[in-house]
Amino acid sequence: MSEFDEQSTRDVENDVSDLFEDSDSMMITDEAIAVMAGVAASEVRGVAGMSGGFAGGIAEVFGRRNLSKGVKVLTKNDSTTVDLYVIVKYGYRIPDLAFQIQENVKSTIEALSGIIVDAVNIHIQGIDYSEDCETKSESESDEE
Repeated sequence: MSEFDEQSTRDVENDVSDLFEDSDSMMITDEAIAVMAGVAASEVRGVAGMSGGFAGGIAEVFGRRNLSKGVKVLTKNDSTTVDLYVIVKYGYRIPDLAFQIQENVKSTIEALSGIIVDAVNIHIQGIDYSEDCETKSESESDEE
């Protein structure tokens, strides 16, 4: 065994022992942050749902509820950015709704995990007219 191999083996052993000695450290995955963000966004009045794309649609067909649907989290160098792909209900002012979503998601993640969120980006993927149609059909039936 060469001197280089012995040194690298000691370095690896030291790194591993440092991991186990530092029992106060905790790691929260991007998937866990995505679930927090998805739930927080869904709590905001005016959010019809999250747009999960093709993969999210397949998961729902098989009965699996995906709480992180429509959420992408990127953590790089202690910087966390959350992208939300949202479907909004008709009749809500989009800039106000986006601000409420940003504030709720940011405060929820920071309160639950202690992770500082640098940015919450909102991508409006569609508008849900279903309530508007139900209201309109009820008013038309009242007139008859």
